[in-house]
Amino acid sequence: MNAPIKTETKTRPTRLLIAAMGGEGGGVLAGWLTEAALDAGLWVQRTSVPGVAQRTGATTYYLEFLPKTGPTRPIMALHPAPGRVDVLVATELLEAVRMVNLGFVTPDRTKLIASTHRTYTVDEKSAMADGRMDPAPMIASCRDFAKTAIIDDLSAIALREGCHLNSVVLGVLAGSGTLPLPVECIRRAMEGGKRASDANGRGFEAGLKMTQDRGTVPDLGGAKAKPTPLEATAALLPPSPETSFLPPEAAGLAAEGMRRLTDYQDTAYAAEYLGHLKRIAAHPAATPTLLAALARHMALRMSYEDTHRVAELKLRSARMARVTAEARARPGDIVDVAEYMKPGPEEIFGMLPRMLGAKLMSMSERRGWGKLSFPMQVKTTRFSGFIRLRLLAATKRWRRGNLRHAHEMAWLASWLDHITRTLDIAPEAAVEIAETAKIVRGYGSTYTRGMRNWRLIAGEMITPCLDGRLPAALLADGVLQARLAALKDPEGQALDRVVESFKKAAKG
Repeated sequence: MNAPIKTETKTRPTRLLIAAMGGEGGGVLAGWLTEAALDAGLWVQRTSVPGVAQRTGATTYYLEFLPKTGPTRPIMALHPAPGRVDVLVATELLEAVRMVNLGFVTPDRTKLIASTHRTYTVDEKSAMADGRMDPAPMIASCRDFAKTAIIDDLSAIALREGCHLNSVVLGVLAGSGTLPLPVECIRRAMEGGKRASDANGRGFEAGLKMTQDRGTVPDLGGAKAKPTPLEATAALLPPSPETSFLPPEAAGLAAEGMRRLTDYQDTAYAAEYLGHLKRIAAHPAATPTLLAALARHMALRMSYEDTHRVAELKLRSARMARVTAEARARPGDIVDVAEYMKPGPEEIFGMLPRMLGAKLMSMSERRGWGKLSFPMQVKTTRFSGFIRLRLLAATKRWRRGNLRHAHEMAWLASWLDHITRTLDIAPEAAVEIAETAKIVRGYGSTYTRGMRNWRLIAGEMITPCLDGRLPAALLADGVLQARLAALKDPEGQALDRVVESFKKAAKG
């Protein structure tokens, strides 16, 4: 009678959880690791759970590795359990935070590898103001909950090497020593698979070198908090001679504003922008903070996105190169690009000369045409579509005489007048009024709501204080609260309540 087979001395497998987004190659990464484990003579099991929507949940891949010490296949778990994950890989920062919140990252056990790049959520992209989440507390949370961590911008490495993100992550895993897999087994799995390519090899070696250069499991903080407008000047153009009259905090922003507006319209338009800045900078109460906010917001508002601008941007060579890259086209391939446009009466009549456009808009409002739209599909890779957009872009030379521009310049004049008058009686409120430009953005219904909210703040709060009907001492805090309410609730209900409270407090 044969002696009973001895069971494995190690009964706890190494557990790996991968959280990836669609298109990032998480499945291929899990496949490479599975092949590497088989090559290394390990028991391995892999399962996956698809995400339920674009950004409401990552696709997760769960793998368990266990050394073979006998012929009996062990029973492994099909799904990860909170508190029992040894290695967590996240290909995007928010997905890493999600895994932390779900309890899969613990300080006594989990080794975390995460990329700091972001793919923004719908809420972040649709926010009235800058809706991006601050990465600094997200990174801090990942560090706090992990036993050890590699947190860096792995996407930037992939972009530099011209490869997919998953090959860089594979290299980081190989070099980090977090899995019971020899580096050569991992390399052979990648080179021998169906996805083998020179680009993947470069990505793998770059990820491997990163960990080897910095140590086995470094604690990296590869992202910083979002820069404030003042901090952002370092990333913009250096101050030019034309902006030397401004403090350093504003000069870089003004130089970038001039470049943007010259591209948007012409040098005369940029000079008009600079003239507004000079006039307010000459006021004795103008502060560097105010001038920086003014330089930033005025450049954005003066380069509003109208039909001419949209057509121009769609034809930019940089955009076509990006579309070609996203389509993974090979040299010589023809990429058919279809642009979907849906202009309404405001966009169409806004391109017309001021008087004619105003008459047609008035007729449109009387007849209830506001919700009408004219969907169209324009293929810019065909001559007929290209020439249509090219003509729309070329007619920007007449932009300064059309109805939309007249409306924008009227708003700009009112905004600047409020700031100038406020500097005379309540300088501390001038910055808050400058920041109200965040409320007015976009086009169509978004633009209409934003303009309605801005006019409510101007008419019920700013103007009464400037005219002496309400105390100016309340203006700074009142405008701040109103601006935050308008950004949080674009429909205006929260703003209405703030305005009413302000008026009651001012009269009481």
